Amino acid sequence: MEIGSLAEWATAVAETAAVLVALFLPYFERRRADRKSTRNLKIMLQGIVRRAVADNDPKSLETFINVSSFTDAGERDKETLDVARQILELFKSDNADIERRNREIDSLLDEIRP
Repeated sequence: MEIGSLAEWATAVAETAAVLVALFLPYFERRRADRKSTRNLKIMLQGIVRRAVADNDPKSLETFINVSSFTDAGERDKETLDVARQILELFKSDNADIERRNREIDSLLDEIRP
């Protein structure tokens, strides 16, 4: 039994590496794209919440949550959207203490830092 020359072994290793890269590259690219989308969602959410707090109007936050729930972010970023729903509930509650509400919103926003 002959094991082959060094050139044949090098070729076999290179071909195996090429197959592994071809198989796993799409997986890693998808993960990177998902992480980037999650980061962008969190940045947008923080901006929308800050604007809602400043204007004392959660309509844009409610729209953002509704639209995001129907996209692929609805499943991928479930925890982030749950925090957004908690913030929306704070806006909708009949709590007269706005300062306390804003502190609670800030603590919830700290949970979703990008």
